[in-house]
Amino acid sequence: MNILIYGAGVIGSIFANKLSLSGENVTILARGDRYSEIKSNGVVLINPKTGKREVAKVSVTETLEPNDVYDYIFVVMQRTQVEDVLPILSQNKSSNIVFMVNTALGYADYADKIDEKRIIIGFPSAGGERKNGEVHYFIGRGLMRAFQTTTFGEYHCHKTERVKQIIKMFNQAGIPSVYCNNMDAWQKTHVAIVTSIGNSLYGYKCINYELSKSYFDVAIMVKGIKEGFSVLKALKIKVTPSKLNYFKLPTFLLARIFKIVMGTQLAEVTMAKHTSVAREEMIYLQNEFDELIKKSMINTPNIDKLRINLYKQNEHNMCNL
Repeated sequence: MNILIYGAGVIGSIFANKLSLSGENVTILARGDRYSEIKSNGVVLINPKTGKREVAKVSVTETLEPNDVYDYIFVVMQRTQVEDVLPILSQNKSSNIVFMVNTALGYADYADKIDEKRIIIGFPSAGGERKNGEVHYFIGRGLMRAFQTTTFGEYHCHKTERVKQIIKMFNQAGIPSVYCNNMDAWQKTHVAIVTSIGNSLYGYKCINYELSKSYFDVAIMVKGIKEGFSVLKALKIKVTPSKLNYFKLPTFLLARIFKIVMGTQLAEVTMAKHTSVAREEMIYLQNEFDELIKKSMINTPNIDKLRINLYKQNEHNMCNL
C-alpha cells in the first residue's frame, strides 16, 4: 500500500514507523525541524520498557499536492489543526482519507469540504513523547485495551472492504485494531472521558501521581465521566464501545480502581504527558462537549468543578508567556 501519514507528531511517527517496518510504502508529511530529523535519521521509536530502538527510513515530504495520489492518507493531528488542512485535502485526488482526530461534534465540517465518500474515521490507542528527535512510545495492548483500542469505521455506519483492509494492515503492523459501526458515538464517548480525566490532571499540574493520592478528586473525576455519559444518554447517543459500561459500577469502587491506575507509569505516559502538552486541544474539546451538555439540559456539577481546573491552568500558562 502507498500510505501518507499527514502529521509527524508522536502518533504519526508511531504509525509511519510500524507500517513501514511491516512492509508498507510510507511517506510522512513533516515540516521544520521535524522534517530535517526524519530526512536525516528516519522515524526513530524507543520502547521505554525495553529500551529497544526501531528505525524506519521512510519518504518525507513537506507538502501534499493535488496530484499526489495515495491509497490511504491518515490525518493524525490535534483538533485545533484540522481546519487548516481541510482545503489541502479537498484538492487532493486520493480516494481514502482517514481522519484520526478528537472531536465531539461529528464530521459535518469535514464533509462540507471533502466528498463524504472519501472520508473514513479512526482513532489511535497509542502515545508517548518526543525526545531529541526520537519518540518514546506505547501502543494500546493487553489491559490498556479495556480502556481503548485503535478503532476504525466508515463515515456512514457500515463495514466496507477498505475498512477491513486498514484494520488488517494495522494488525499486521503490530497495532491492535478493531471496527466500530458508529464512530461518531465512539468519539463523543471518548471526549466525555478524556475531558474529565484531563481536567482532573490540570488540578495537579498534570502530575498523575499527585492526583492518585486524593480519593476525593479521583471520585470527582469518575462522577464527571458518569455525568458525561448521562449527557450522551439524554441525547440518545449510545456509550461506545459497550465495554465501557463498567462505568455503571458504583463510584466508590471505580474511584478506588482509578486511584490505583492514576498512580502508574501507564497513566503518566498515556494521560498526563499528553494532557500537559495539549491544553489548547483540551479547551477546544471541552467547548465542544459543553455544546452537547447545553443541548441535553443535564445538570453536570462535577464537570463544572473540573472545568475550572482547565481554565485556571490556561490563565496560569498565559501569565507565564
